Amino acid sequence: MNNLIKAEWFRLKHSGSSVLSSNLFIITFTSLAMTLFQFIGSEGLDISAMAFVTHAGMGIAMSVMMPAAMITGTFDSRIANYEIMKGTPPLQTILSKMLLVLILNTVFYFIPSIILVQIFDSGILTAKMILLMYVCLVKAIVFATSICILFKSGAGTVIFVFAFSFQTMPLVILQYFTGIDMSSAASWFTTTQIMIIGNQQLLDLEDLTLPLDGSGIEIKIILSFMIAAALMIPLAYKSLKDKWEIQLTSPA
Repeated sequence: MNNLIKAEWFRLKHSGSSVLSSNLFIITFTSLAMTLFQFIGSEGLDISAMAFVTHAGMGIAMSVMMPAAMITGTFDSRIANYEIMKGTPPLQTILSKMLLVLILNTVFYFIPSIILVQIFDSGILTAKMILLMYVCLVKAIVFATSICILFKSGAGTVIFVFAFSFQTMPLVILQYFTGIDMSSAASWFTTTQIMIIGNQQLLDLEDLTLPLDGSGIEIKIILSFMIAAALMIPLAYKSLKDKWEIQLTSPA
């Protein structure tokens, strides 16, 4: 798997005619830009723990989108097909891409975000909050990469961002028409989990369509990650092994 990651890293570095046009530079620039953008509020730049947990859902979705799209872009260019033809185990292909997306997001988005918060608003984010936020990031990466592999295209990240942004909307609609309290169910979804993490110490979010149910949130975050991995990775594996052709774009 190390060789797959090294090969993918080489492709990212040498994908353009210059350093500034390489996929690696584009990923680095957009991730760092997203790091700063998430701290921009109605009153301008506000580098604080509160701004981070308020906008981290958007930050995670957008920062995951670019590296996931470019790394799984090997399916668009058919490079991934050669990896499979060489006999590379599908699970190695999946995990190597997920791991590289995770490395890039950790280095160029998550760590810079935490460093900025610790510099300008130190002592607010606890180690537990940071760890739970990181699990939410890893879960988003599993979903994004798996969706791209299922559709054999980096364009699958568009579906990921849309689903990530509106993941609790069905619950809101169901609660509206049935009157059933869906707040407990919503706490299993990533965007709600991020708000609950912030609401424990930083935010005061009480007047919401789906009230925040923070009971056992640590267990829910870990279990929801395990469920996501147990569902999405086998689907991605089967799509590679059985050569599913679910394409969003026309073959080159």
